[in-house]
Amino acid sequence: MSLNLSFWLINILTLILLISPLFLFLPYLFVLFLVFIIPLSIFFVYCYFSLPRSQSSYQSFENLVIAHRGGHPLVSSDDTNDFPENTMAAYRWASKTKGVDGIELDVWLSRDNIPMISHDGYLEHTFSDCRELISSLTCEQLKQLKYWKKNKRDIYDQIGCETIPTLEEVIIFLETTKLKLMIEIKETQQIPLMAKIIHDLYNRYPFLYERAYCAAFHPYNLYCIRRLNPRITTAFLFVPNITTYLIRNANQTPRPFAKYFIENVLIRWIIDSLLMWFGTPAGLKFLGADLACIEQRQISQNFLDVYKNGKFIVCAWCVNDKEQYRWLRANGVTIITDTLFDIDTK
Repeated sequence: MSLNLSFWLINILTLILLISPLFLFLPYLFVLFLVFIIPLSIFFVYCYFSLPRSQSSYQSFENLVIAHRGGHPLVSSDDTNDFPENTMAAYRWASKTKGVDGIELDVWLSRDNIPMISHDGYLEHTFSDCRELISSLTCEQLKQLKYWKKNKRDIYDQIGCETIPTLEEVIIFLETTKLKLMIEIKETQQIPLMAKIIHDLYNRYPFLYERAYCAAFHPYNLYCIRRLNPRITTAFLFVPNITTYLIRNANQTPRPFAKYFIENVLIRWIIDSLLMWFGTPAGLKFLGADLACIEQRQISQNFLDVYKNGKFIVCAWCVNDKEQYRWLRANGVTIITDTLFDIDTK
């Protein structure tokens, strides 16, 4: 018994003596890992998965005036100027309005996977008697809905009134105009499918390569599109503290965020920081994006200098102040506005 005990004691002590020096080096190995291995791994991933810039001429999207959701006149003088946003009536009005270079619209997928135009995915605030998500209705069902007027009491129910358009209907209309198109993709449930649909539409209507670009707040939307089709010009939309916007919008639908997410400061900070990084020149290069679209209050001269040095076009939303409009236009910024068209910039 004593022999066995001494045997184990001798061997255990010998083993401890042999491995103990390793513990002296563990802090150094940990520092080496933090300082060299992790950064090198991140750099490798960044270089390997980064996408090239667009093969189309993205310079044509610089210093434009884009009608937000089709725009609307400063004063509705008659019934011809009384129309819902994001409708064919709005786009027809924009095509005839001096000073409008293009239109912006928002795209979601219907239940039967048709890209539909609506600012909100939850339809209660846009259509009467409809507490549904776009994704829960087919294109045919969506076409039966009636738009609320701006007072949210009356509806557009006259003969021939507007119905929710599909993206392809808008594209067909724009082909005969000179308007450019900003397609804001809001689909988050079927991102790869949406990218495939966008890819097919560009190939079906080749004029889009020179006159349209795709924008999104979700970087994976842009990444999927650019992986499928390197000719499509893309723009990343970003704003500080985006989780605040997401929570506020979700609270207006039947699907609010869980309390765990709302009160989780750390998770929200990580998401906000990561999405803001995608809006930096380095992040835009990773996505292969050519335009940086940011809320107008975040733009300064230093901001513009940084992005111009990186050869990125800056797009500001939503600009509805005349003095700011003039300053941004003088600096070559593309403007997204609700009402400021044909404004003298001198």
